[in-house]
Amino acid sequence: MLWLLFYWRLEKEKWFDQLVLAIKELNKRKVDFEIFIFWKWSLESQLFEVHDKNVHFFGWKPLDEIKKYLANIDYCLMPSEFLETFGLSALNALSRWLPVIWYKKWWLEPFIFQECNLFLAEWNTTAERIVSMVEKLAKKANPERIKDKEELEWKIKKLLPEYSEDAWYDRFLNLVKHCPPLWKEGDHEVVENSYSLNKKIPSAKAVSPLNKGEHDNKQKILIISDFINKAWWIETYIHDVKNLLESRWHEVVLRWSTLPSWSKWQRKKRFWLLLSPFNFWSTGDLKEVLEKEKPDIVWFNSLLRWLGPNVVKTAWKWRKENKADCKFWMMYHDFGYFYPFPSELYFIEDCKTPLTKKNFVSAYKWKKLITKLAVLCKYYWLQPLKKALKKQIDLHLSPSDCITNIARESYKITEKKCKSFPHFIQK
Repeated sequence: MLWLLFYWRLEKEKWFDQLVLAIKELNKRKVDFEIFIFWKWSLESQLFEVHDKNVHFFGWKPLDEIKKYLANIDYCLMPSEFLETFGLSALNALSRWLPVIWYKKWWLEPFIFQECNLFLAEWNTTAERIVSMVEKLAKKANPERIKDKEELEWKIKKLLPEYSEDAWYDRFLNLVKHCPPLWKEGDHEVVENSYSLNKKIPSAKAVSPLNKGEHDNKQKILIISDFINKAWWIETYIHDVKNLLESRWHEVVLRWSTLPSWSKWQRKKRFWLLLSPFNFWSTGDLKEVLEKEKPDIVWFNSLLRWLGPNVVKTAWKWRKENKADCKFWMMYHDFGYFYPFPSELYFIEDCKTPLTKKNFVSAYKWKKLITKLAVLCKYYWLQPLKKALKKQIDLHLSPSDCITNIARESYKITEKKCKSFPHFIQK
């Protein structure tokens, strides 16, 4: 018996339709497996076509509840062919000692072991590849499977320390050096920059004044994002960041809108996206927040879906008028800033740089006239945000080296202003 887990959004972007086809085919072949499916989304209704007893659907559940089912799980399935900016779901699965079956490519390579690489499975479609790999794994004898799992667990143990909360916080302390210094000269040791996954991570104890009990030197951080309720992974991430930084005595404030229900978002998202470059009504509130909080760091996250470029311009104007001693950070969580339709990006080579009209329009290889017009419209829609971010952001951050390079080349900014800042494992 092979036990599988799927906990991802149930939508085409995550290739859930291919997983459903694979489940049907595996049951036709009478492969001995059980699959536990968590989450919700637009393709949830496809599960109602599968009436087999070995398919267990739970809807959306918090991680604490999902953990209860992990003891017997052998593999986690994440079959999307589209590029991910980091692969946080895979990392979270590995931290629970679950090998991930996925496509081993680009920045996901550290997380996907060769034994679970869908590229090595037979046939062409993702559904066929899932069937081939699951069938092969299910046929393995228990002693062989136990040996494989022990080898995978050894590899996981070597990987996880790079993505611990302490490692993330050490990187954060290095990034803070790009902000106005809040520590007295001589109070801390000089630590070389360490932003790449391939570089050695310094010790937080070497730089943090908090070890001396100097809590007066904490940072005040204003995190701004389109939406701040825990609806999607970006929103969950900023809440995790807030909790982690507050546990280290920093003060963190989250600001902006509440993401509506899925059905309401689906109905209105195009309207909100179109309005974001003209969103001036959020700027008045931002001035009040900046005056009240007087942050050391203003950390922008998602801006595409609602807030748009004007909040960046307003913050920059406020800093200039008040001669405020703070710096602006921007975190790029997706390819939407650089590619027409990020949920349809297969290969990193398709994301052409720099971000010119010619490169942007030619990046999406679709011949329909209406699609070309849509791509052209998005290019012009992105221009105000591109100009604001390029001119007014002090530090451009992204979770992987690859998207860091794309941001730097797209906006033509220096390496000093563009750094990789990997995520940490979610508890």
